Amino acid sequence: MSQTPEEIANKKITSRLKRSRGQLDAVLRMMDENKPCDQVLMQLSAVKSSVDKAMKLVLAQNIRKNTNCKDEEQLAELQKSLDLMLKTK
Repeated sequence: MSQTPEEIANKKITSRLKRSRGQLDAVLRMMDENKPCDQVLMQLSAVKSSVDKAMKLVLAQNIRKNTNCKDEEQLAELQKSLDLMLKTK
């Protein structure tokens, strides 16, 4: 059975959050191992970026979900706009 766009989006968000959790676990290990500050900060920056991306995916999913558009071409254009929005900060 094929997945719905919402199921696919949820899977992407969940995957992104699990990746973020793994990165944060790595930061905790680095702290336990007294790693240098620059290494810890680099990993924290990766965590922040990953969480930001998850937040944008949640927002994009909400916009798609609450848009009554059913036309595939319009949905594709909306997706392009959302993708551009996700690339900017």
